[in-house]
Amino acid sequence: MNVKRVIANLVVHLKQFSREKSTIFFVLAFPILLMLLFGFIFSDVGSSVGTLYIQDLDGGAYSQGLVGAFNGTGVFDVTMVDTNISPDQYYADNNIDILLVIPAGYSDSIYMKLLDPASPEANLTILYDQSNTNTQTKISIVGSVIDGMNKELSGSVNYIGVDLQGQQSDEFKFIDFFAPGIIAMSVMSSSLFGTVGMNTELRQKGILRKLATTPLTRAEWLLSNILYQMFMSLLSTVCILAVGMGMFGLRPHINIYMFVFILLCVFSFAGIGMLITRFVKEAESAQAAANAVMFPMMFLSGTFFQLEMMPDFLQTLARFLPLYYVNEGLRAAMISLDYSIILESALVIGTFGTVVFMLGVMLTSWKEN
Repeated sequence: MNVKRVIANLVVHLKQFSREKSTIFFVLAFPILLMLLFGFIFSDVGSSVGTLYIQDLDGGAYSQGLVGAFNGTGVFDVTMVDTNISPDQYYADNNIDILLVIPAGYSDSIYMKLLDPASPEANLTILYDQSNTNTQTKISIVGSVIDGMNKELSGSVNYIGVDLQGQQSDEFKFIDFFAPGIIAMSVMSSSLFGTVGMNTELRQKGILRKLATTPLTRAEWLLSNILYQMFMSLLSTVCILAVGMGMFGLRPHINIYMFVFILLCVFSFAGIGMLITRFVKEAESAQAAANAVMFPMMFLSGTFFQLEMMPDFLQTLARFLPLYYVNEGLRAAMISLDYSIILESALVIGTFGTVVFMLGVMLTSWKEN
């Protein structure tokens, strides 16, 4: 392995990049424009997910504490419903999406549960609109608040029950969700199209075959290409983070896990790019094949919007796409610091990236007809 030859080939790629205005646009300007566009449109999303209607039929200490907990989240605008009105009638007449009913005897049930853990839970009732996607987010937050109160009361025993409980936390703004997705998309497109464009151009010009006659080895050539894709990915990441932090108050965690997922994303989609150019020879056909890979992944992997907003069968499909695990891993690394998600996503995308990159390396040949 000759480091000088690797660096020389890397410099060639960087000079080509600086001369191609369209490449500069899609690597740097396009992700920034997306950040600005969606950032301004959804700049207020996340500070509040809307109104939570509550009818307190109990009026006891624990019901008042529950209402206070929902007010204290800063996520809901809590509106109290008159206790003299039927909750079903109020829900039907006022066209609302969610109504939480605290039943009479709720506080007494908790007192009994404290004395005897085997006694029934103090169950709440939730009336909600199944057709409204935003309702699922509200239900998940309600579930999180209930879980927190259960832990405060006992540490292990559930004192409060609720019909629907979600797992998703919504304490962050939309830009916190969106920025890691834009980074993943940018790295994917840069690595995929960079590899496809480079390989097809070199093949059509006959340069790929001639490289076999130079001192440059295939390992050195591949390493310089990966270093180039990594440089482009880090450059676009810096630009995206600068816009997010400067314009929209994004405060990500910059850590080694973030760079690991960027690196794994580069290897995964560079490998896919090598596989495409191995079986699709013409530049136009290879670009079309790359688009056929990128666009479904971009819209089905939770890049722009939460996966829970999609139908169940599309949510299942998304979990078979590599970009989904890059998105989830980057969000866990940069925003929530959920190490279980970091580990799971890294294992999946790491395994996938290793397989496709090794296949791409084995199938890439300089001696082609």
